Amino acid sequence: MIRLKKFKLHNFTLSKPKPFWLMSLVAIFVLAIATIIEPAYSFLAHPQGDSFLYGKVADTRNWSGVTGDSLIKNAKVTINSLPAQTTYTDKNGQFWFNGLRDIPYSVSVDASDRHYSFSINVDGTTGSFFDLAAEEHHNLKELDY
Repeated sequence: MIRLKKFKLHNFTLSKPKPFWLMSLVAIFVLAIATIIEPAYSFLAHPQGDSFLYGKVADTRNWSGVTGDSLIKNAKVTINSLPAQTTYTDKNGQFWFNGLRDIPYSVSVDASDRHYSFSINVDGTTGSFFDLAAEEHHNLKELDY
């Protein structure tokens, strides 16, 4: 059993449990400061924007000349926004990302054969065509004379 010594009203202290009162005051002070300053930490968060990115993913390396034949369905598409957003292309090879800011982003596409990376500048409503053949380091189609 803990016995407390005489309470001194004019000093607002108890002779034994000084650490308790000190820790309580420090905790209240820290919580008050954190509540006041918390909006200042909003610069650390990646604010949501009004822009969006839509696009199509295709692979023209094996294109047979038929419209829509080279579109990639069910490819995993990821954009490096904070937090990162991931979606899959639909049956027409299309995808969408909402809530983006007007800044450059990296878009990665995971197709069945390998991983592809693209860079894009988002500015308002941005549409793009991502051709997996164009991402190749040695695109033989450009070497044809």
